[in-house]
Amino acid sequence: MHRGIKARWLLALAGGLAVIAGSGCSRGGRSPEEFIPPASGARVMLETALKAWQEGKPDGKIPHTEPAIVISDTLRKPGQKLDHFEILGEAPGNTPRCFAVRLFLVNPQEELAVRYAVLGIDPIYVLRHEDLEMLEHWDHQMMLERARERASAPVR
Repeated sequence: MHRGIKARWLLALAGGLAVIAGSGCSRGGRSPEEFIPPASGARVMLETALKAWQEGKPDGKIPHTEPAIVISDTLRKPGQKLDHFEILGEAPGNTPRCFAVRLFLVNPQEELAVRYAVLGIDPIYVLRHEDLEMLEHWDHQMMLERARERASAPVR
């Protein structure tokens, strides 16, 4: 997938995650914990997302899933295919549902140990952990820029 398209997906995902993060205040008092899928369900969603990649489907919304599943892995190399994978189990990460996965890739051949975060209700987001970290740092950078703008603005 072209880098520009991946950047747009990340921006759309950031917007969706902002809605999730802000939903505690704006949607009837829902707590952030409500947006953490149960471990068994999260594992099934991750497996569904990885099987879609194995079948040659691109990043983004996976067709015909209920609830909807959206996968983002901007570190995929163009043309590289997922031959098979092994979900190793839950792992530490920036979200309660993070899984260690061994990927067996071809074109070029490569074996990787990576982590995926799974979050949301509908849609469920399956994110490469590095993508989640990029989103977190991006938001942090925006907050820092807003603080700098406020600090340099004239006092009224």
